[in-house]
Amino acid sequence: MKQLNEFEKQMLIYRIDNLKNLSNKDFMVSFAGIVNDFDLLQKEDIENLQDHDWCRDNIKHEYTIIKSISKNVSNTLVEEKKDNTGRQRYYDNVFYIRGKNVLLSSEWYDGTGRKPDNKTIFINWLRSFVNSHYSNGNLQARNNGIKINNIHRPYITAIKSKPFLLLAGISGTGKSRIVRELARACWDDGSEEYEAQKPRNFEMVQVKPNWHDSSELIGYVSRVSGKPVFEAGDFLKFVAKAWENPEVPYFLCLDEMNLAPVEQYFAEYLSVVESRKADGNGVITTDPILKKCDEQWYFDLTAKLTNDDEIRARFNKDGICIPQNLIVVGTVNMDETTFSFSRKVLDRAMTIEMNEVDLYGGLTDRHEKIGKLEVGNLIGTAVEGVDVYKNNKDVCEKVINYLKVINANLEGTPFKVAYRTRNEFLLYVVNNLPYNKEEDGSEITQKEIIARALDEITSMKILSRIEGDETKIGNLLEQLREIISGQLKTISDIEYSATKNEEGKAYSISLAKLKEMEKRLKTSGYTSFWS
Repeated sequence: MKQLNEFEKQMLIYRIDNLKNLSNKDFMVSFAGIVNDFDLLQKEDIENLQDHDWCRDNIKHEYTIIKSISKNVSNTLVEEKKDNTGRQRYYDNVFYIRGKNVLLSSEWYDGTGRKPDNKTIFINWLRSFVNSHYSNGNLQARNNGIKINNIHRPYITAIKSKPFLLLAGISGTGKSRIVRELARACWDDGSEEYEAQKPRNFEMVQVKPNWHDSSELIGYVSRVSGKPVFEAGDFLKFVAKAWENPEVPYFLCLDEMNLAPVEQYFAEYLSVVESRKADGNGVITTDPILKKCDEQWYFDLTAKLTNDDEIRARFNKDGICIPQNLIVVGTVNMDETTFSFSRKVLDRAMTIEMNEVDLYGGLTDRHEKIGKLEVGNLIGTAVEGVDVYKNNKDVCEKVINYLKVINANLEGTPFKVAYRTRNEFLLYVVNNLPYNKEEDGSEITQKEIIARALDEITSMKILSRIEGDETKIGNLLEQLREIISGQLKTISDIEYSATKNEEGKAYSISLAKLKEMEKRLKTSGYTSFWS
């Protein structure tokens, strides 16, 4: 049996899960396409399929599931058929495959006279088949064939580790632009959405200084008309759009996020994002951001949010949850006119600083040259450390040992890290493993990848939380600089520097940030990642 690498396997699972959202005709076409594209059924599998335990024990039907599925599947539907008892098949179209009419039959019965949920049966069988027959390939072997500009790699891997990202920097560095361009990169170059000013998977919401609750984003119940009506906010409307297109990453950009207190206007999301759980099959679920209510206004709301009956039924049953393809990015101007972030917010987000300015940028190309982004690039299938530890134990041990040394130095301070940060360190480093090529095409070693990722997430998750005066900070920054420098060298066998282009040394964003913070502490008596 052939191997699938982790990316291919999770993409396959994602496509299988999306079958449930399709019409009967499209379901058949996609089912055959999945089998064909991934070459799931080898010749011997096709011959033995009707004897599979799943068929013997769970389904009693007159036809085999698929008589023959092979390459060159034609989606031409040539005729409709009835079975030998005269019953019309629920999926009544026929595939024409290599000269044969192939009927994907589903109108079998379970012995009780009731027709089962056939889509779910097909989906569960495909999932089971993939998980039991296809082992993971070597995740580090290649960059999954994805050509991504390495400048954008930290954004992509940070989003995959946690779909809540803060872009911080001085005004005018292109923070909101990069969010729009990441959304654009999810479409084929030259397509209508790629060329659009605003791709449909992108929404920008300008944060207002007077926001002190979630009514502008999520909505509120209005009784002006005499009966309760829920007025949905932009965030909730965009959530519904993302549910309707699960194969496309959807980007919500909260522009100038810290013009108002994030903990007040975004409280529901901050709680729900921490409820994310992976089911082990590539599906991530959350608690509802708007709980189900038996009031009429709630059912009226779900009807207004979506025309998709299945999605509306989900909302009415489970409440409105966060879809796993939704990515929230906040832009943050680092100046004294804005609110500072509490550790509650910082602990829940991935932070990337954007202060580099290339004055030639945007003069030769209208759009960022990111490369085509697929769902698997941006949508993670792991949420906690336990989701990646078993299959990447050696790498994870290096990360944990690194954190132990850092944490020992943070002992007795409010900056010490715990399980949430540990999990995000593990996810970020593992998500970086496939990116083993430099811009010139040369490969870098796994230990260099690990050190590079640790350097980046140290700035994101540890340095971003440090602030205080000389009494509070003391010589902590100097100690961290020595520890981080030594740990990165131990892991990668390479010297790191806070200065770019220093001969024989690799540039470290963490060391550079620590140097900047130390300088600020000496000159003003106070320092922070954000000032």
